[in-house]
Amino acid sequence: MVNPDISGEDYQNGNTKGYYDVRYFVFARDNYTCQVCKKKNKILHTHHIVYKSKGGTDRADNLITVCSDCHTSVNHKEGGILYTWMIKGKKTRRYTEPTFMNIVRKRTFIKYSEAHITYGSITSPDRKILELPKTHYNDAIAITGIKTIKELQDDYFYFKQFRKKKRSLHESIPRKGKKQKNVNSTRNNKNVKLRHGIYLNDKLEFENQVGWVYGFSSGEHSYECVLKDNKENIIKMPTRTNSLSVNTRQCKLVCHNDGWQFSLQKCS
Repeated sequence: MVNPDISGEDYQNGNTKGYYDVRYFVFARDNYTCQVCKKKNKILHTHHIVYKSKGGTDRADNLITVCSDCHTSVNHKEGGILYTWMIKGKKTRRYTEPTFMNIVRKRTFIKYSEAHITYGSITSPDRKILELPKTHYNDAIAITGIKTIKELQDDYFYFKQFRKKKRSLHESIPRKGKKQKNVNSTRNNKNVKLRHGIYLNDKLEFENQVGWVYGFSSGEHSYECVLKDNKENIIKMPTRTNSLSVNTRQCKLVCHNDGWQFSLQKCS
């Protein structure tokens, strides 16, 4: 409104430069969930844990996601939950994968030197102009810079990493109250990677349902495995309501996977 002729990166150079990047980082860190009522799909604010009037900074570790229903003057006053957070020092959630993501980011820009960096504060308004709901794949559409959409895709490609080795502290350190390592625990069975030609994370089809092998039932000669769909719901045998496993002899091998899971999913 001050300068109607600005475009592109100039949008980022006003009085709020950097603010929206931090704001959307905080929303993503808190999974777009109000940290008071734990509800989603509400109007969200970034609240200063230590109030600005008390010297609080705009750093992400002093910001937390609160919905408009909880971000009230009553909650800010003594006795309110936001006031209690300030007095007791509310701790915010921290990402556990920054090193991994920094490595991926660096390697991406080395391999694709012509790529450009963008931020959530740019992607979000672009996605809203396209009238798309908040999803990762819709963010990807907005990032492309497309101006109009003629038709929406009804599916998208989804993949995630799968850890085959279940790392357990009980194998290397004594459990609480114990002096010796619990190296003989039967829980080591969860690290079985292969049984009867079926590998952990293999994609199987069972009665028109497709899922991935998350583990094997106990027993060296057992043919049963835990099978989960792409939303990690356990696929069960309908004739055995109390069982959490399926018989691999009744399954069809779709494909063998390494440490990743791939699927084509329908848009909601």
